[in-house]
Amino acid sequence: MKNTERDNARNIFSEAGLTYKHATRANLQKLRNLINAEMVKGGYIRGSLKCKQRPFLQDDNGVLYAGIRCKAYYFTDREVVSFNPKGFIGFAGWASDTNIKPILEGFIQWVSELKQSDNKCVNRTRGTLAEPKVNEA
Repeated sequence: MKNTERDNARNIFSEAGLTYKHATRANLQKLRNLINAEMVKGGYIRGSLKCKQRPFLQDDNGVLYAGIRCKAYYFTDREVVSFNPKGFIGFAGWASDTNIKPILEGFIQWVSELKQSDNKCVNRTRGTLAEPKVNEA
């Protein structure tokens, strides 16, 4: 999938009305589970591509960052999805057009499920990403 596929996934996220406030620990775990299921179902990278067990969510002096990492038989730690401090959502920059498919499919399914659930997990204050800060010039 070309970068436009990644851009499409980012657009689907914002058009659904979702924000970084939706990136709670519980929601990130759901995202991880959906992507991992797609990876396993498709048998990517000789059936060895899998998400690491837990998403990460960190606060570095008020700058928040979250994401999901993966492993396969020839690597141990690569990006799956990252919610970056300036508002950019990254999708496996390392991945080929084939290996990005389960990641984007799982992400789009996650967005759909969050939107349908009326964003019930948004009200959590603990373990939530803040909105990215935008530099005003």
